[in-house]
Amino acid sequence: MNSEKITIGNVCFIIDKPAGKMLLLERSREPMSNMATGVGGKTHFNEDIYESCIREIKEETGLDARNLKLKGIIKTLLSGKDSSWILFVYFTDDFSGELCACPEGELKWVDLTNVMNENLIGFLREIFPAIMQSDRVIEATIVHDEKGNVITSTFN
Repeated sequence: MNSEKITIGNVCFIIDKPAGKMLLLERSREPMSNMATGVGGKTHFNEDIYESCIREIKEETGLDARNLKLKGIIKTLLSGKDSSWILFVYFTDDFSGELCACPEGELKWVDLTNVMNENLIGFLREIFPAIMQSDRVIEATIVHDEKGNVITSTFN
């Protein structure tokens, strides 16, 4: 029997336009601990992908997010392991509420001009310029190591 599986997940980058900042999560757990990402997680079996991202944002930040914009669909493959994700990448600047402590790590607002200076997970660093600058949804397949460093990538 084949033990390979694909996990459906999401990540959202929340932008505070008036402050010129983006919310990043510095992960405290493996995989990829001490690396920065947006907020998100796994989509449950019977759950809508968009709604799962709204739920994950609420669970991890306490914020109520709306009007998420799909910016990327990324297939990630962990080299040498039976781990692959289909990751729906969203952005939003429409949110309300108070930021709370996150069980996944430390949340921090980062100046938009400094996001690429953060310790971003490697495959996010790879897709970020395309996602930030394109009006279309970016599609990519990325093979990475256990720290998220890109081994190969294909953009469509």
